[in-house]
Amino acid sequence: MKNRITSLLAVLTLTLVAESAVAQDHGHLNIGATGTNQNDQLIFDNGNIFETGYGYIKTLTFTNAFRYAGYYQGNITLTGLAATSAHLGPVTNAAALGSQLFVQLASVDGPPGGEFAFWESGAISPTVSLACGTTGTNMWRVSENDGSPGSDPYGHFHGRRFTATKPGIYTVGFRAFDLSSNGTGSGPIHSPSDVLKVHFQAGINIASVTRTGSVAAVTFGGMANLDFTLQCSTNLSATNWFDVDSTPGADALQTITDVEATNAMRAYRVLMVPSAGP
Repeated sequence: MKNRITSLLAVLTLTLVAESAVAQDHGHLNIGATGTNQNDQLIFDNGNIFETGYGYIKTLTFTNAFRYAGYYQGNITLTGLAATSAHLGPVTNAAALGSQLFVQLASVDGPPGGEFAFWESGAISPTVSLACGTTGTNMWRVSENDGSPGSDPYGHFHGRRFTATKPGIYTVGFRAFDLSSNGTGSGPIHSPSDVLKVHFQAGINIASVTRTGSVAAVTFGGMANLDFTLQCSTNLSATNWFDVDSTPGADALQTITDVEATNAMRAYRVLMVPSAGP
């Protein structure tokens, strides 16, 4: 039995370490298109590593000073792929010249009473905000061009932020639009993208605790550059919490398994400390 436990925990740890390397790719969510012809659809070019099924989660951290005081805040930079050499392009799957890319905050699900918002660079209050459990139509610009014919749809704005008002896990829907007038009939060139749903968490959260027989699985939102330890107790009023296992954070929904969950009642908590590094 002891060998089986060691094997399961080793497999778990190796899986999470592999995910942490991929987490480094999540700084930019890129918008492009399936082609450059009229009505070719916009896409989130690397959206597959952000969407909820992949397991990625972006952590927003609480701040009590300056512009974002009272909010959980953080950022993923939404960018438009470059179509010309002026911006180190053309990049594969860049949208058509003359398109002007915008992103819509399409939907938000999360803790009741919570709100998720986008802040433009330099803003002193949310630019686009949406309450949990609702859908929206408001957008912000991603392309740096003015929408003129032949202009590069490239965009990479700095200083923007996302915020949330309550702790918990949020599922946020984004949709990309071309709002140029350089297509047929002075309309857009591209059709809108599908909605991409991405997980954010305000603070660190346990997403679920499940138990099958004597095996309990605790899933939580891990954050890169932090180490996480799952602890267990059979008595909430006691102080004798003991370690189950530890793992580095990977900007992902991560699971640690307790294979000795044999008690009638077993409580869990996740502790975090800054990573010691390599």
